[in-house]
Order: sequence, then C-alpha cells, then structure tokens
Amino acid sequence: MSISFASSTSDFDAYLEHNKYVLVNFTASWCGPCQAVKPILDQFYTDSTGKYGGVEFIRVDLDSQKSLASRYQITSVPTFIFVEDKNEVSRVKGANLPEILKGLDKLNEGAKRDNTKRNGSGSFASMSGATVAGSSLLKDVESFIPKGYEVLNDFIHFGEFESLNVQTYFRKGEDDDIKSVFKPASPSSLVYTDADSQGLFYIPFMNISKVYSILLKVSERPEEYENATLDSDEQTQKPSSIKIWLNQNSILSFDDANQDNNAPHIEEITEFNEKGWYEVKLKFVRFQNVQSLNIFIEGEDEDDHTLVEKIIVVGLNGESKDQGKISKLDDDE
Repeated sequence: MSISFASSTSDFDAYLEHNKYVLVNFTASWCGPCQAVKPILDQFYTDSTGKYGGVEFIRVDLDSQKSLASRYQITSVPTFIFVEDKNEVSRVKGANLPEILKGLDKLNEGAKRDNTKRNGSGSFASMSGATVAGSSLLKDVESFIPKGYEVLNDFIHFGEFESLNVQTYFRKGEDDDIKSVFKPASPSSLVYTDADSQGLFYIPFMNISKVYSILLKVSERPEEYENATLDSDEQTQKPSSIKIWLNQNSILSFDDANQDNNAPHIEEITEFNEKGWYEVKLKFVRFQNVQSLNIFIEGEDEDDHTLVEKIIVVGLNGESKDQGKISKLDDDE
C-alpha cells in the first residue's frame, strides 16, 4: 500500500493531531525526482519489519493543496518536512535519500523513546472517552490511550465474532468463552492456540470506526489449575508476531494469512511491559473506516501453544454501519 495524499487542509491537520511523528512529503505529478523517490518511500512505509513503525507518512500535492504549500513556504519539490508534536523539526529539499533517512531515523528514535515510557511505569495519560470504567485493567491500559481516543471493545458485534485454532484455558468457568479476551471486565480470559502456535480472530464492529492501536496482554501460565484444558507437560509461549487486516467479510483462512506478506499491518512483537502489555500502533491512513478486523497471532515455536489474556482495540468510534458513513466524527476533526 502506497502513502496516502492529504485530501484537504483539515485532513492534513488530522494527521498531525493524531500522530506525534510525521514525515510530510510535498510532491507533484510532473516532478521527475518526486516520482523517482516515491517507491523508495513507499517501501519504507510498508516495511514488514516495522522499521519506521512509529512515524506516519503523508503526501501533499503541491498543485491541489496550495494553502498547505504556502503554510510551509514550499519553493520546490520534492520537499520533506519532519514534524514532531505538530512542529517542524527539520526539512530536506530534493530527493536526497541519505538526508531523508537521517530525518526519519531521528523521528523514529523519538517514537521509540515514547514507546519505552508507555511500556514502563511512568505517569498515565488521559483516557477521554474510554469505555473501560470499572474494569481492573483501567490503570494498565490508560497510558496507551491518547487524548480523544477510546477503547472500542464495547462496540464489537460479538454475534458475528469468530476465531480459529483458539481454546479457552479455563474449563467450565464463569467466563470460559473466547470472546472474553475482548471484554475488559471479564476476569478469566486466558486463551491459547490449540493445534500449533497460530491463532486467528475475526472482530466485526457495530460502528464504522478509526483504529489507532491494538493492545495485547499476556500472562504467565498458571502453575496449577484444576480446570485447565491444557496438560501440564504441554509447552506455552507468548506471541512473537502479529498480522492485521481490515474490512474482510469473514475470518481469513490460515493459508491466506500465512501467504499474505503484504497485510496492512505486520509486526514482530518484541518486549512486553512489566504488566504484560504490548502496543501494536497502526498506521493512521490505513485503518480509517474500519468495519472489521482480522487479527493473526503466532508464537516463535510452531509446536508450542501461544497464550493471550486480553486484546484491546483503541481508536475513534464512528456512526452505525447501517448509516453507511461517518459524518459527525469527521466534522469534529
């Protein structure tokens, strides 16, 4: 998927509002150097290793967005503006790839530092609009939710929810339902992949929404539990990678999931924080107008069972799918 163009000034401002680190590429269709560097930037943006996963990319067409070109005093294309907290921190004129990479590396370093703070024990951010009030997970996830965003799990259409190769760890418990993984208030929600290390979840939403991130929580396997569905000698592990698709009509097959190396989001999972949480931050331009998600998780050892305790979806809730569009939400931005 290539980098999107800003469709208007308000659309551009929304990118800066919802993303701390942004590379802005001013370009034009008639510009030879712009077209030459375009596929290289697209490759950086879609890199399956997530090298620049903390940086959002956005293109601005010089001819159709003259007010933005004037705001940034663009005199030639391509020009690359590196933005942090809505403020320009540096710029590169021309298709100077080494300098572009330097700017990207600097932004990404800042994003990594922020992620380290969120995964640590620092102060919590605002949870304006979040719907996990009363949940014991409130303080755990608060630091991952930017101002203005909310937890979208309350808007999951569980009547159409599906999973493949996933079993509940607790047998005949009060919440021995795989869906409880997506219900913040459900205490007994540990699940595992059954036949191998891979699991799939299909999450349909009641409303058309924008998805900002996916939060995964893992926990250590209970040492003893009389109602466990796994034998004590079976090995378990944490997820080591994740793929995410949007707006599929139903759950994917494992063949499709394994073969699709161009999924909208692919990420190697590195380090969970001290409370067992990992943030999968999605690209803003890809996960707008989301009606459903397919989430594929996998553990490093294909023969071991992969454990997951909670999956939280963070974003902006939109209008009912029956209305076919988001109106009020986009106007507010």
